[in-house]
Amino acid sequence: MKHPISALVVGLLLVFATLFSGAQAPPEQLSATLEGAMEGGDAHTGFSFFVIDGDEGYCAVKGNAAPGTPLTAGHMFRIASITKTYTAATVLRLVEQRDLTLDTPLSDLIRPSYDQLLRIDGYDTDAITLKHVLSHTAGLYDHGQSQHYIDAIMADPQHIWTRSEQIQAGTMWGDPVGAPGEKFFYSDTGYLLLGHIIERTTGEPLPQAVREQLRLDEHGLTDTVWERGDSSTVVGERRAHQFIAGQDTHGWDPSVDMYGGGGLVATMRDVARFYDLLLTGKIFEKPETLVLMLSAEGLPAASPYRLGIFEKDYGDVHVYEHGGFWGTLVFHQPSSGITIAGAALQQEDYAKLVKAMVAFLAKKHP
Repeated sequence: MKHPISALVVGLLLVFATLFSGAQAPPEQLSATLEGAMEGGDAHTGFSFFVIDGDEGYCAVKGNAAPGTPLTAGHMFRIASITKTYTAATVLRLVEQRDLTLDTPLSDLIRPSYDQLLRIDGYDTDAITLKHVLSHTAGLYDHGQSQHYIDAIMADPQHIWTRSEQIQAGTMWGDPVGAPGEKFFYSDTGYLLLGHIIERTTGEPLPQAVREQLRLDEHGLTDTVWERGDSSTVVGERRAHQFIAGQDTHGWDPSVDMYGGGGLVATMRDVARFYDLLLTGKIFEKPETLVLMLSAEGLPAASPYRLGIFEKDYGDVHVYEHGGFWGTLVFHQPSSGITIAGAALQQEDYAKLVKAMVAFLAKKHP
């Protein structure tokens, strides 16, 4: 049995539609298609979606952001690895300003102590370039996928991790996974290094550098905040509770995923809006920078990753996308120009999230 979106949610849909000039009331198709993902579940089941289609913006939500508190479109989520697109875009902004170049070796970009750690572990940091790190083709092991890391987090979710601690852990727990440029291998460790490179290049803390380079405030993305170290803070009540295997992770220290590979908290409206701005050429100063970001030139033939963003096909649905560990996802469909961002309150519902978003795009623009 389907559960229709409540009157409260419909009201929210209408309110958020007015955020965009010329917006119409939310189409029935959004409700009908996304309702499938919202069916059934337990007390922790919930979803938040936001769609941008031209000048129109509309949302759908279901569930509780916290016990007894209905989820609204204004609730924020830890977006985890979707942060990588923001990090990569910041690096590319520095490239178009000629503060960085993509062929610069990693050894010239990172502090000597990090370089030594990597060299001792067998990495040729003179051969690894900035482009390799951006495209996950540097051969860097991923500390984030290590069972050691998962076990450590579960044992002490309130531990405050440093970037140095995580980079060192990556060299202790694993070895190089390939030669530079040989193959795609997703690595949070690489994006920790990119966050570090941004700070070294700009002389600013990562949250401030990203906010300034991407002009988040100028673009009205005021509900996009680094959970720690930003100019504004996340009000605890506005951040939705996100669950893994039934465990509420709301109290986990944000440092488990904070230094460039993750770290941002945002509403789905802001995530969709950023992707819409990025992929319609409004983040970079030069059109060729976006072309560079999306180009597969020089990358391994089988790689699904570009520079901070995935390019994927789901049957006939072609999208640029990124997902996040906690159960977040954003699609931009270049053929239609539609952008949709979604979050599941339970990580285990990520597959439902993907299915619903693909189905929506397939029905909207087959």
